[in-house]
Amino acid sequence: MLHLHNINSFYGEIQVLREISLHVQRGEIVAIVGANAAGKSTILKSISGTVLKVEGKIEFQGNDLTGIPAHQRTEMGLIHVPEGRRLFPTMTVQENLEMGAYAKRARLDRQKTLDQIYEMLPRLQERKKQQAGSLSGGEQQMVAIGRGLMAKPELLMLDEPTLGLAPIMVQWVFDFIRQIRDSGVTILIVEQNATKALEVADRGYVLENGQIVLEGTGQELLNNQALRKAYLGA
Repeated sequence: MLHLHNINSFYGEIQVLREISLHVQRGEIVAIVGANAAGKSTILKSISGTVLKVEGKIEFQGNDLTGIPAHQRTEMGLIHVPEGRRLFPTMTVQENLEMGAYAKRARLDRQKTLDQIYEMLPRLQERKKQQAGSLSGGEQQMVAIGRGLMAKPELLMLDEPTLGLAPIMVQWVFDFIRQIRDSGVTILIVEQNATKALEVADRGYVLENGQIVLEGTGQELLNNQALRKAYLGA
């Protein structure tokens, strides 16, 4: 579904990613884990088209994304839920969700998709007229993921979805990620909580200083002693 071939990404003259090659198959949950500033978020930004200087080749469902701007990638079903939620705080929950259906491919089914999201996330329906900025951190993350789902993703990319959340909400997020995958959406997740991410992932990649240093199934990486010592505190 998604293939990255020898990707090098830059912010100005500073190179962040070096020769990144990875793939995501339809129906998988794939996790990218690693330390802070390893370049995890830059991978997602390179895929979604918000990093301007990218060398190498990114293919999505057989289409070469070179030269395709970010908004057109969204129309192809490549949806990025950024770190920090990035909600519109003075808009209501429902208005934030509806913004997710801005793309043409999602607009026609907006009400149907909204009804489905309220069914999956009844707490948001209870708060649909409340300003998003007044919600708890966990509720805001629900809105952010719900807004991503409103875009009708083929591939949903989640950047640090549990950052700053209470442990009970962290568990909820990972349970919900499984539910999203079971509904037919492929998921690529970037997470600092390596243990939880690899527990839910079919496969994973470990990033260090902008390079992939390990890859394998989620269980293989969880059982890797070097990885456990470096990232899992074991």
